[in-house]
Order: sequence, then C-alpha cells, then structure tokens
Amino acid sequence: MDIENFLPNFEYNPNNPNLPELFSQPQPGREQIKHILIGSPKTVRVTIYNLYGRGYAQVHEWSTPQPTGNPSEVISILIRHLLVD
Repeated sequence: MDIENFLPNFEYNPNNPNLPELFSQPQPGREQIKHILIGSPKTVRVTIYNLYGRGYAQVHEWSTPQPTGNPSEVISILIRHLLVD
C-alpha cells in the first residue's frame, strides 16, 4: 500500500485549495488524531456515511478505501487536528 492512497480526497474541496499544506505544518495548541476504519467495503462505506450524517466528517475527508491484504477487507483513514487545552 502506498501512503498516497491514504491522503484525503482534497480535490473535492475547491473552497480550500491550501488544505494539504495544513497537514504538514504544526499548528499551535492542536494535536493530530487519526481515525481508522477497517472492515468490509460495505461496512466502511456505511460507517463513513453514518459519521457524515451525524455531522462529524465530510465523506471526501476520508481516504479512499484500500485493501488490507485480508479477503474482503479495506481500510480508510481520517486525520483531524483538535484544539487541546
């Protein structure tokens, strides 16, 4: 698996063309958290849409699901930066 496959789909967010730069620059008071979904393609997709429906993350913020090497299993990652007191 190539790391490029796990980058969020930035091309779907034309309102923030500099977003990829934000991931490489540390932001004061913020810490990175990674959400990882591993499961069948259907379960991962349903979970991504469920989190979108709850207002937690946009669908395009998740990486494109990639095979894990286990039959019928994929992985998708979401990276967030949270303000930490």
